[in-house]
Amino acid sequence: MTKRQEATRQRVSKVSKIPSAIDRVAKLPVVRSACSTLSVLYKETKCSNPNLKCLCEGLERGMTTLTTAAYFRVSPVIVKLEPQISAANDVACKGLDWLEASFPVLQSPTDEVSCLAKI
Repeated sequence: MTKRQEATRQRVSKVSKIPSAIDRVAKLPVVRSACSTLSVLYKETKCSNPNLKCLCEGLERGMTTLTTAAYFRVSPVIVKLEPQISAANDVACKGLDWLEASFPVLQSPTDEVSCLAKI
């Protein structure tokens, strides 16, 4: 990693210390459960066939490379747009506050929600 890339990474990590609406959504029980289920399904499917496993691992490596390259190219833009990103995050957090207040079921465990839905 070059000095320039390291400096950009540090600036972006300072920006990302702000509590994010995306982080809050990711912590909702129903979202966590869905991600967990999809992760298990992906792992089981990937391991079901050696050819499929090889293909998936190659795609994973390619995505890691692309993500890293995109991160260093987009980071300066993220730093420049930090005020706009922060404002959008504030609006999203307020909307999420409203959703959580209006629909307390969003904070309930997934098993509880599915039992209530079956009734």
